[in-house]
Amino acid sequence: MARTKQPPAVRRQRIVELVGTSEFIVPADIAEALDVSGETIRRDLMMLEQSGLLRRVHGGAIQEIVGSSEPDRASRTAFRRAEKREIAAAAVELIQPADALFLDVGTTVEAIAEALPRSFHGTVITNSLHVAFMLGDRDEIRIEVLGGTLRAGEFTTSGPDAEAQAGRFHADIAFIGASGVSIDAGMTDYSVEDSAVKQIMIAHSTRSFAVVGSEKIGKKALRTVCSLTDLAGVITDSRVALATTQQFEDAGLLLLSHGSGRNRSPARIG
Repeated sequence: MARTKQPPAVRRQRIVELVGTSEFIVPADIAEALDVSGETIRRDLMMLEQSGLLRRVHGGAIQEIVGSSEPDRASRTAFRRAEKREIAAAAVELIQPADALFLDVGTTVEAIAEALPRSFHGTVITNSLHVAFMLGDRDEIRIEVLGGTLRAGEFTTSGPDAEAQAGRFHADIAFIGASGVSIDAGMTDYSVEDSAVKQIMIAHSTRSFAVVGSEKIGKKALRTVCSLTDLAGVITDSRVALATTQQFEDAGLLLLSHGSGRNRSPARIG
């Protein structure tokens, strides 16, 4: 059977994802997984290293561990939309119709807002104007928008006012976006201002879940938000590697994905 040739951009994105699921991966394994030549993979690895998306080491490649800046919103919005819908589908299975929810900022959290079923008639507390606009015509939902300093281009609020207002609520569930999630570093993000609001939402929720794409599992961003033991679990997409799921389970941490058979309402861990 003839090979189905992937566009280079698609193939390189798959390489980044494969590297992100392992501490170290060799070019031969990538070539086998993508059904391309070793020479093609070596060229791709060189280009990806030049772009800052991974680092080549002797015999293979590893992910770039710490990022100091966040990709622009347009790039994040277009990236892996189907996977965000998967995460949203897993998240809404945990919600009761009358729950109070903290919905944090970010395109994955926005997918959860969009997926809230018509049977939901609870309260949403958010510092994302995108989330508020998405739900603004749902008169069965009470929407509490946190004030504060507006982040240009992101349409999110943070700062002392947002933190103080978040601290006056208590939610049944918080769904928190992140730039990285790893067993050793916990949940991490780029923004110190956003991180402060996330921390308050987590502290004022009965259960809190990190909602992240599988490409962010094992990665670390600049700012620590919390330990994973502060969370009830991590919700990701079905591309997550089985080995990664096992690592989380071995550490006593819950990793949920849509259709995994793990979509239950777990107790807080830790």
